[in-house]
This record gives sequence, structure tokens and C-alpha cells, in this order.
Amino acid sequence: MNLLSNKPKWFKRTFSVLISVVLIAIILLVANYVAQRFIAHNNAHFVPNYQKVTLTEETDYETIFLQTGLSKSAVDKLIKNDRFDEVLKAQEFFFEKHETECNALFDWFTREDRLTDDFITFYDLQPGDILVTLSTHSLGWRHGHAAVVIDEFNTVESIMMGVDSSKENSDYWTGYTNFAVLRVKGKTAEERKAVADFAKEKLVGKPYSLLSGFGIKKAPDCESKNFSLHCSYLAWYAWNNFGVDLDSDGGRLATTYDILHSDKVEIVQLYGLNPNDFI
Repeated sequence: MNLLSNKPKWFKRTFSVLISVVLIAIILLVANYVAQRFIAHNNAHFVPNYQKVTLTEETDYETIFLQTGLSKSAVDKLIKNDRFDEVLKAQEFFFEKHETECNALFDWFTREDRLTDDFITFYDLQPGDILVTLSTHSLGWRHGHAAVVIDEFNTVESIMMGVDSSKENSDYWTGYTNFAVLRVKGKTAEERKAVADFAKEKLVGKPYSLLSGFGIKKAPDCESKNFSLHCSYLAWYAWNNFGVDLDSDGGRLATTYDILHSDKVEIVQLYGLNPNDFI
């Protein structure tokens, strides 16, 4: 017996719409689960597939970078302080395959990949540097996360919807499955510190919005009533305030990829990303 046969037409139409909505919701949830569980994890953590070589203090910088993820500035700092053994430790960690897990930030919609068996060491973290990771993903899209470094131990970040931007501990970054430390080229330590101070003093306590940068002005006054941030926009805005545009494609949306591939930054250190992509 058809249970809807004696119902009015409006009821049948409403019932049909509800069933359709439920089916679409189920399909979207399943698609999101598959995208988050399988597709997003395809590039969670790069482990070198090339040969590990013996490093010495005379090894060229490009080889050391490919073997450790450390650039010239980080290597020079370690050698100057008689700590070349730290370069060799970085090489060991860079080539090891580590245990990871996928943790929820916003249930299955937004998640992040984390190391579970060890932590990375920062070798040259300075005020004004930018931290970028591609470990964060939503709906299968690995959009990543970004932060501005205040000092060796602290960052300014806009973490997620519903949470105001805040000062955070940089130690949290040492557990991501991948990251890069970026430094704006051609700027003195004093200039970079000025950017860090600006981020700390002016960009903390601002609401989160994915639409940041889409107003009349891409960079409105940070003291204006409706000013908001998201993670990569925060990093872009901080440096743009000092005349450096890190948005490599020039669009309204300043993404982690835009900053990571900007010709105005150099890699200081990376982990879990393929260094060949940045040579």
C-alpha cells in the first residue's frame, strides 16, 4: 500500500523535498569523509625518495638543503656556534618516516595532520618570520595554516572560525607533519621585528573571517569596526602594512600557497615538504 496515496499534493511535494535533502546531505557527508580520509592525506608528509649522503661543513648549501631542509642562514648559524652536529640530527629526522595522526579541528570538516612519535626542532626562528604548514585540510582541500613569528617562542595566529586571533606558543608548530619557516628577503632584523611588533600590538583579538580582503579595500584599517582576519591574510596584512605584498598571484584571497611561493620570501627551514619544489 502506498502510504502517500491519500495525502494532499502539497504534503507529497514536501515529503519528496525532505527525502531529497536528506539523501543529498548523506552523499555530501560521505564525500567529505572520503576526501578527508583518503584524498587529503596523499601529500601529508614528504619523506625523501633520493639517496642520503654524508654531510660535512664543506658540503654545498644546496645539498645540505636537500638533505635536511635547512637553508644557508640556518646552517651558517649552527656552524658559527660550533653545532654542526645539529645539522646531522636534522638530516636523520628529515629522512625518517614518522608516525602521524589526523586530528579534528571542526569534526570531519576541518582536520590537521600531526606527528605522534617525535617533534621537529626549529633552528633559526626570528621575529617577523612566517610559519606555513599544509597539514590543515577542509573538505579534502589542503589549504594549510600560517602564522607570524613574534619571537623564538611565540606567534600571532588566526586559528579558526569563531575564535579571535591570538598570541600562541610556537612549540605547537613542531608537531605538524609539514611546515616551512619563511623570511622576507632584503629586510634587516630591525625591520622584521617591527612587523612582529605590529602583529602583536594590532592584530591580536580580531574576529576570524574567510572573506577578509574582499571588501572595498583589500587592506582596510585594522582599527575599523568590521576588520577581520584569517590565518594567511594575517601574515599578508602584517607585511603589507610595511610595503611588502606577499600575495604571489595578486588576487583578493591571500592564501598559504600564495605566501609560500612568493618571490619575496626565502626558505629558512622546511620539513615534510619536498625541497626540490623550492630550488
